[in-house]
Amino acid sequence: MAVTLQDLFGDPALFLHQIDGKHAVFQTMTREDIAKSIFVDGRIRHGGRPNFRVPIDRLLAEATPDALPVRRIGWIFHVAQCGSTLLARALDHPDRSLVLREPAVLRQLGVMAGANDPSATGPAPALLRFVVAMLGKRWHADRPVIVKANVPVNFIAARVLALDPLAPAIMLHFPLANYVAAILRTDGHVRWTENVFAELRIGESRYSAVAPPQTAAEKAAALWFTQMKAFESLLQTYAGVRSLEASMLFDRPAETVLAAAGLLELDMSDVEARQISAGELFRSYSKNPALDYDPEVRTAREAEAMRRLEREIEQARAWAEAAGERHGLPAALDRPLLGEPTPLL
Repeated sequence: MAVTLQDLFGDPALFLHQIDGKHAVFQTMTREDIAKSIFVDGRIRHGGRPNFRVPIDRLLAEATPDALPVRRIGWIFHVAQCGSTLLARALDHPDRSLVLREPAVLRQLGVMAGANDPSATGPAPALLRFVVAMLGKRWHADRPVIVKANVPVNFIAARVLALDPLAPAIMLHFPLANYVAAILRTDGHVRWTENVFAELRIGESRYSAVAPPQTAAEKAAALWFTQMKAFESLLQTYAGVRSLEASMLFDRPAETVLAAAGLLELDMSDVEARQISAGELFRSYSKNPALDYDPEVRTAREAEAMRRLEREIEQARAWAEAAGERHGLPAALDRPLLGEPTPLL
């Protein structure tokens, strides 16, 4: 099968999966493949279809703004372990939307930047623009594309939104105590926290310079604080951005799904939102639908983790409060998608 640059630039079945050295890897996908892929990272499900490796330099030389305009994307930025996969799946309707969950290529660009000043580090502007344009490809021009990013992308979110300053975006987050309980609740989660802290070079951030985090709780606090500062800036800069405290999704699911759909330009009725929130999706584990995971289980697990991790939560709070005194921290994130602003600390 031969493909042209025109095919790569316009055909959504040629999905930009990742960057491998000096090459971009396009994976052949069907719309059904994307719907079945809970994530389009290393867990992508492509049915063994072929991929194509194309030199990045060649792509960027041809991908001028006239040849490849940036298409509107709705964004879900989040802090991890806060229901983002559940929300993204609630908005995934193959006949009306195209939802991409955690594209590997976008995460790669976020890792390039890390937590340092994104104007001085990270991917070249042309590469970032190309990747975003590739993610905006769609089968139907009048149906929205929604991208659920992951944690590294929060550190290039300002540059992503600068490509389309009116793009709608949700900043899904937890208050500090709930965040610590979520990302330190098992040994595996602690390892994830340590790895992301190192991978994104959070310790090199200006927020960590005076008091470098030492324990897992302090590293969790620094990761949370750095993301809250990024979200604060996005809310102040871009008109289409809204904050969403994660408990809203669990406590008021139908309202939250409906509000998110409205912001992200997906046509959805109140009746449909209620049906989704009362259905199987909200009673199974969003990352593995084979597992039961209803709201009662989630609430009990969170309460248990917050009790067990009380000392870690207090240690994280002390670090975050001190960082807030040095760098400022809003009492709550502004412009909530639903409800009133929720205290961060």
